[in-house]
Amino acid sequence: MRNIELRYKKWYGWRSVKLLIPSTYSEMSPVQFLASIRLSKGWIDEMTFFVQFFGIKKKQLLKLEAYQLYKLAELMDFLKDVRSPYQEFYIESLSGKLLAPPAKLRGVCFQQFMTVDTFFSWYVSTENVEYLNRFVAALYLKGNESYFPEKGEKGLDLEGRVKMVAKLPFDLKYSILINWALIKSWLGHSFVHLFPPAEPSENSRGDKVKAKPTNWLSIFDQFVGDNIADIPSYKALPCMDAFRLLNKRIKEAKKR
Repeated sequence: MRNIELRYKKWYGWRSVKLLIPSTYSEMSPVQFLASIRLSKGWIDEMTFFVQFFGIKKKQLLKLEAYQLYKLAELMDFLKDVRSPYQEFYIESLSGKLLAPPAKLRGVCFQQFMTVDTFFSWYVSTENVEYLNRFVAALYLKGNESYFPEKGEKGLDLEGRVKMVAKLPFDLKYSILINWALIKSWLGHSFVHLFPPAEPSENSRGDKVKAKPTNWLSIFDQFVGDNIADIPSYKALPCMDAFRLLNKRIKEAKKR
């Protein structure tokens, strides 16, 4: 975090405002993260971004010099890299008592991860908002819900949850999508063979094309192999344990 003091002139003298500015994704608050997404998509102008991100009043901003505003914008360069690794969810809860998984995907089973990431990939490749709704619905659960419910827990009603999520603001859901991309970047640092960095692809005319969705069904089939009877156990594995096993197998296969 960086401490910045901005001075501006009033008719009776000089005034100043002190700001605490993040320098990495990990230092941003949920409000700041949402503001950065809105600006990047052109949903708000730069002045509104400054108000939302820095928590500074618009009348104070209007008194700043153009050079000061330029330097403020310059401090936000780290936002340009959406591949920055991050292991937590900025939006910890949604209306309806829906909760994001804890940091480092603790409590997320392999089945939930595959479901969430499949909808993530489908939305990225199609931009169909139905997949965005399903992505969020599969990710945020109530405290007593589970993909593999035990005593006192409930299973996830995905279709009912999708209807609830569809009513949430689009920018909120889109920010969760970007957050997921940051978490996958973090996973790529630990499991380089399972989550290699995405390379931009081009067609025969040199136009950039969207990446194909991740085929988790195929990956899971290879993971299970002939152990058909153990499929439920594999699905219920903590996702981080599954990643370690898969990453190791892929690494060993590349050596052959």
